[in-house]
Amino acid sequence: MTETVHPVWRQRLANSLQLNHGQIHAKYYQVASVCPRGFPKNRTMVFRGFLPGTQHLLSVTDLRSEKIEEWQSGDKSHFEICWYFSDSREQFRLAGEVALISNNIDSRYGDLVLGKQTKESLLKQQWSNLSTNAKKPFYSSSPKAPFDEDPIPPSQQGGLVTLSNIDSSQFEVSDNFCVVIFIPHTVDYLNLQSKPQQRCLYDILDNWKEQFVNP
Repeated sequence: MTETVHPVWRQRLANSLQLNHGQIHAKYYQVASVCPRGFPKNRTMVFRGFLPGTQHLLSVTDLRSEKIEEWQSGDKSHFEICWYFSDSREQFRLAGEVALISNNIDSRYGDLVLGKQTKESLLKQQWSNLSTNAKKPFYSSSPKAPFDEDPIPPSQQGGLVTLSNIDSSQFEVSDNFCVVIFIPHTVDYLNLQSKPQQRCLYDILDNWKEQFVNP
């Protein structure tokens, strides 16, 4: 079996994740988008690994969140991630386009996006990785709706079982669950710890060739 050879930036990122694995915040990055009115929006999301066989980064979100509307509005399905690792003092800025995978979205993404996985297997795998507490919000009211302390999922309505009493295995993949695939087109790497400081640029159109530039 031929081993996948990843671009240099991907190897740097894997190394940074290893060096900073003791820092819980190392798995969080800031993701920017543009709202339909043209204003920038930013939020923190959890890195949930790479899509096998690709350079794509994975996160998950609620299909009812505002960022979904932003990424589905016209030609604004773009992102920029800013990811800083405090232990190694490295920053990665990744920019590209977003693919949204959900049971409630009629997506026709092919092998170039999904790699070796199908839509169904990707959703099931990412859903199974969530804890019970992480699954609960997908069955509750929409984000920004009035707070409901103990919502009951539709499948349990009419009974006496509440979310707090449901085991994780009883949760099927919610229709509100969405896997976000970040497909990088450019990467900007900065190492503040090196002497002198090191900055490298990478572009998919240049076959991810590493270009050293001034910080």
